Amino acid sequence: MGKVRKRKPNKTQNNILAENFDEELPVDSKENVIQTILDQLQGVNVEEKYCGLQTFALLIESPENIEQTIERGLVKVVAPLLLDPAGSIRNAAAGVLRNLSAVQLEVCDSLMEQDVMTPLLCYFHEHTETWTPEINSKTKSEDVDTIIQCINLLLNLCESSDLAVKYLGQSRVLSILLPRYLDIATFGCDIVSAVLQCLFVVVEDNPDVMEKVKSTCEKQLQELMVIENSDPSYLLIKTLAAGVIINTCGGNMAVLPVNVIHQIVTILAKTLSIDHRLLCNQLSSSVPLVNGSDKLESLQGKEAQVLENQLKSVSHMLDAQQRSIEIIANICSCDDANDEMDGPESSDSDELGDEDECSNGEEVALVEDKLPPEILEALISLEIFDKVWARTQLPADNVMLILEEYEGSKLIHKKVHTLQTRALLCVNNMISSLPVEHLGGVNGIYKIWVNIGKLVFKQSTDNLYILESATAVMRAALDKIKFRENGKSDECDLFRDLSLSDIEMMITGIKECQVPEIRSNLIRMIGILALLLVNKLNETSSNVICAITEFILEQAHKENEVWVLAEAIDTLVDLYSEDDTDALAAKVKLVEKLAVLAPILKNKARQQRKLPREYKVLVSTATSNLPRFIKYKKDRLSKS
Repeated sequence: MGKVRKRKPNKTQNNILAENFDEELPVDSKENVIQTILDQLQGVNVEEKYCGLQTFALLIESPENIEQTIERGLVKVVAPLLLDPAGSIRNAAAGVLRNLSAVQLEVCDSLMEQDVMTPLLCYFHEHTETWTPEINSKTKSEDVDTIIQCINLLLNLCESSDLAVKYLGQSRVLSILLPRYLDIATFGCDIVSAVLQCLFVVVEDNPDVMEKVKSTCEKQLQELMVIENSDPSYLLIKTLAAGVIINTCGGNMAVLPVNVIHQIVTILAKTLSIDHRLLCNQLSSSVPLVNGSDKLESLQGKEAQVLENQLKSVSHMLDAQQRSIEIIANICSCDDANDEMDGPESSDSDELGDEDECSNGEEVALVEDKLPPEILEALISLEIFDKVWARTQLPADNVMLILEEYEGSKLIHKKVHTLQTRALLCVNNMISSLPVEHLGGVNGIYKIWVNIGKLVFKQSTDNLYILESATAVMRAALDKIKFRENGKSDECDLFRDLSLSDIEMMITGIKECQVPEIRSNLIRMIGILALLLVNKLNETSSNVICAITEFILEQAHKENEVWVLAEAIDTLVDLYSEDDTDALAAKVKLVEKLAVLAPILKNKARQQRKLPREYKVLVSTATSNLPRFIKYKKDRLSKS
């Protein structure tokens, strides 16, 4: 949902502050501003409190101010205003807290620590249980906006905090909202979609909420899915209803009737069939442009209302497509299968990750074989991969620039980038889950790799989320070629002419990369490239493999993150496990260099024990495999 619309402040002080916030305030001036806000928020006059909330909203528009405002306790003072007798104060408080919660997960943690949940849950108990919008009420739009902002605040808190989900479950809020607030005729699309967005998050992995939703509103959710209306607001509702239904099954879509599965995938396909680039192009033609004096032209009256409706429509469409892609990504994830195979204290040999599932052994099931046939058939017949892939493409640069410059469309600009990131992550899952022939064969996967490579290495972007998801896709594409074709297909001749100059950009990218996740993806990726070349050994390919090996070894010595070091070592072990590589191993003195790295890995593993589970598995596997591999390779080289 969009940011809260701020009324024009009726205090001259706010106009002055707004100008000052364009530049960095001195520490003492900022402290004075914060103290003034605190004094205003704790006043008894409605105008004074409203002015304080408006100033707070302006202050937190600069991310560097957020930490200080939280430390000074502004949140503790603002949160109780959700229960203020004045509707305008409740609305402004809900808007500023919701905007604050949308900044980043760490901010949500701070909001939880400052007990935002108590007044928020009380708001629902006091103001929503019997409320219905009054058509002729002067405060209708304000009350509707307050409820939407509070639901979105609840959504953001629950998305970042298990404790928030627990508090929600212990309250009566879900009983108040369900199924009553799923009635579009009474509450309108905006409130219904906000409730569904919240449900989409809180139902996931929450058995108590799953049962509650099933018992109270399963019928309403099914009715929402069959609405005959292609307006973006209704497509968003249909998409969210489908997502909630899947989540009530614990994400196991296969337990649903076949006709419901096809109905859900059809909704996702229809949502993703709308050209988001075309919508953005049309929107960019409508937004005001900067004139000769570097000021934006302003729209008035009917023109302004038309633009507002267009912005809302595009925003709903992007939200619907993002949720559709997230649903598809979850459908194509094989995490559940991995979890069943790996107990909480599995041994190293049990936890070899996705690569083990896709190994070259004849008897090991491929990841793509784990997708239920009825779901696979629906995804393929409705060309879901092509539709998701289209979402990885941004509108033209000039369109994005226009959307970024106009204040009213900045959120659209941000949502387009978020959609691209989610689409890349979904492509990553789909590459693993779909049979290679439905991805255009090895040639098709190679084209994906090349196209994403242009995004990673040839386009300047400082969006680390996009870079991380894009490098994950490149890695998955090469994994698919290596594991599906065993690296020996004639089609793998695509890489036969790979030279050092071709991987120069990748090596430079790894050297300059500050993000461990991206570094890890790139290291694994060039390792897979080298492995593919092992089957096509000649003077050129041998030189490339040796260069990649020496580079990975060099990076391993510089690496601070133990799990990235483990990834680098695991990559080398994979590469040189082939007997054909003995001569190359001797040439780069692999055994001696790995023997130097072994104690470094072991020492870092002791120092960095607090790691996510998947990283612990990687480190543990590399630590146990490395000594065995060194002994094995040393024995082979001594006999050659």
